[in-house]
Amino acid sequence: ALLPVNKGRPAKMPKKTEKAKRNKQIGTLTDKQKYEAKILEKDARIKQLELELIIAKKVAARYPRYPIDKRHR
Repeated sequence: ALLPVNKGRPAKMPKKTEKAKRNKQIGTLTDKQKYEAKILEKDARIKQLELELIIAKKVAARYPRYPIDKRHR
């Protein structure tokens, strides 16, 4: 019966996100760990860009543009 109860309006500011927690952890890492984290982030970005390129190629193959000579004039 004496447990605290949340009263009032809910907070407008969201709780700390994973990104904020990760940034806080990076601040306490050594130089080697920071470098390794940076490499992992870049590898993830490269994989993401490769997937986007594959998707773009598939879309381009599925919906080819009309040749120039067949356009309506």
